[in-house]
Amino acid sequence: MKARTAILELFKDPSGWRSFFRSCCETSAFRLRSQAWQFRGELEDLGNQFQTEEVEDALLGLARELLPDTPAAQWDAEWAHDLCKDILARLAKRFSEFSTAEKEVLDLSVQEVWDERMHEAGLANDPVAFRVAVRGWEQAGLETMERVRVKGGAA
Repeated sequence: MKARTAILELFKDPSGWRSFFRSCCETSAFRLRSQAWQFRGELEDLGNQFQTEEVEDALLGLARELLPDTPAAQWDAEWAHDLCKDILARLAKRFSEFSTAEKEVLDLSVQEVWDERMHEAGLANDPVAFRVAVRGWEQAGLETMERVRVKGGAA
């Protein structure tokens, strides 16, 4: 079962999860994301195992579908910024370990396709696609750095 389906099933329960979801959505995307652990815990109690990230993505998607006029359904630039900042920090750390010769031959143009996907996901207000694109961007950068490292700066 997908997280989205499990959450929709949870909303059918009269215990108030639908109201809680609405309340979170009416507050902000941050509020909805920060409460994903509670949804995840309830789903786990019902026998469904999901990563917090899966629940978070499903909640944001449902906010856009079910409550499109709420703050949680709008693009969350702060979340995107934090996600990118963490990935940039990891790439910068790896880059700082390079010699001058390795830095000179490093070509990160393979990341451009992922740049485009991140941009498109942002325009489409699609946090799941954005997360996938950012991870692809990071992976492309790390793989390129690894190839330069293996070749000893003679890429």
